Amino acid sequence: MKKILLSILSLVVILSMMGPVSVGYAKPDNDNDFQNALNQLRQSRQEFKNAKAEEANEAAKVAKEKIQAQREAAQQRREKAREKVDKTRKEVLLKLLDIQIKHLENTNERVQKMPNITEDLKTQLTTEITAYIQKLEDQKKKVEAATNLEEIKKLAKEIRDFLKLKNEILKKIIDVIHSFRASKAVAKAEERLAAIKTKIEELKNRGKDTTALEEELKEAEENIKEAREAISQKAFKEANQNLKEAYQNFRNIAKKAKELE
Repeated sequence: MKKILLSILSLVVILSMMGPVSVGYAKPDNDNDFQNALNQLRQSRQEFKNAKAEEANEAAKVAKEKIQAQREAAQQRREKAREKVDKTRKEVLLKLLDIQIKHLENTNERVQKMPNITEDLKTQLTTEITAYIQKLEDQKKKVEAATNLEEIKKLAKEIRDFLKLKNEILKKIIDVIHSFRASKAVAKAEERLAAIKTKIEELKNRGKDTTALEEELKEAEENIKEAREAISQKAFKEANQNLKEAYQNFRNIAKKAKELE
């Protein structure tokens, strides 16, 4: 159960990672709902821990008590504590699934508000998110229908494994958006490169010494090529740095071209 809570807290971190690629944020009410659900999850988990501690304490008393009546009383208290453990274990799983669903709904809203990505891409991402939400709803129904401890424990393991897949899906969404926007930035740089190349040819045809300009142009071409390669490897920070260097080459070319006029 501890691993499951750690998984959901890690998802909050992933959600914060989406900031740089999105301008729109989820509605404040939805953000509040998410935080409230997270607080409820923490509260339920604490109740679960308390119930387990109580059950263990009563179990110890049963083992130590030598008087039959007191031993039986401790055993009854232990059974009640065990029932509470089972109940709170189920509540934790249900609240966990609720918060997963809210998180994905908020994520989908953010995707829909993102500028500079196509409607086709938004539709593609929404389809994946919606499909995963349905899987979470199915898991929730299984937990609600569980009637004994073994079923709940089995579902807890399934859900823990399921959350690993959710992390992968969220990372995929982030990577797809980064890749799309980075590729668009590279395409713009290539357009500018072509225009600058034409300008350099014009200067060369007019008898100007364009050696320095061509050297800068070659460096810019290499930087843009490296940016493309970095994107294919999902190294988006590296791609961004390559583009910055290419645009610095463009500025250097403009400055040197001006000196030739």
